[in-house]
Amino acid sequence: MKTLNFILFSLIALFASVSAYADANPDIWPYLKEKEFKDRLITENQNFLKIDGPKRASSGAQVPVTISLKKGNHDIKKIYMYIDANPGQHAATYLLTDQSQEINLSTRIRMETDSYVRAIAETSDGQLFMSAIPIRASGGCSGYMDVHDPELTKDLGKILLKTQNNFVTTRIKHPNFTGLQKDLDSGGYIPAWIIENIQFNQGGKKILVVENQISISQDPFLKFTTPNKLSGSIEIIARDSKGNQFQSTTTVN
Repeated sequence: MKTLNFILFSLIALFASVSAYADANPDIWPYLKEKEFKDRLITENQNFLKIDGPKRASSGAQVPVTISLKKGNHDIKKIYMYIDANPGQHAATYLLTDQSQEINLSTRIRMETDSYVRAIAETSDGQLFMSAIPIRASGGCSGYMDVHDPELTKDLGKILLKTQNNFVTTRIKHPNFTGLQKDLDSGGYIPAWIIENIQFNQGGKKILVVENQISISQDPFLKFTTPNKLSGSIEIIARDSKGNQFQSTTTVN
């Protein structure tokens, strides 16, 4: 009886594990890779780049993911994030500097359906390296948002910016409309309106630049570390797709 119970428990655990990943389609990637990178070699067998996230997201509109980059022999120029099955597959590009060659970067994305999420690092000499995970989620890109809700644009562009030691945390108040959400009053779609660019500076020198697309969540959130302890003033400058610019400065605690 104990043996039978153990077998049943093992099978349940196995099926639960498999089902957590069952609907992320690996067949999309070859087409996406061809579109974005042509015939360039992308190395997956590496130990310095990793992307993490939940097996199953509680909300497709706010899916937490973390990209970790260890300091190695490569000078990393950019990290691209892709979501295979999203309408907007290219989620963001992170432009690195000397102050962000070793980084833990956490953000929140929108996912329309179960998908692989990928981080692809590009070196200064054009090499590409990749880490990928499957995540189960749904409805994050086209889910209902009331375009007339004043809370969505109240305090538009207000920036939460916190720094301590080598951590920077920020959240920007913005609806980040994807262009895929329906306006129930007009029957049409709410025009895309997103935070497109975020730049972080220390003492006037760039630390990190972020180029976002429509798959980043409402009220864009970003938390990252730097390899060295921060000091002095940290500045954030953000720009949205309507040309609005938002800015904030804080002093490292």
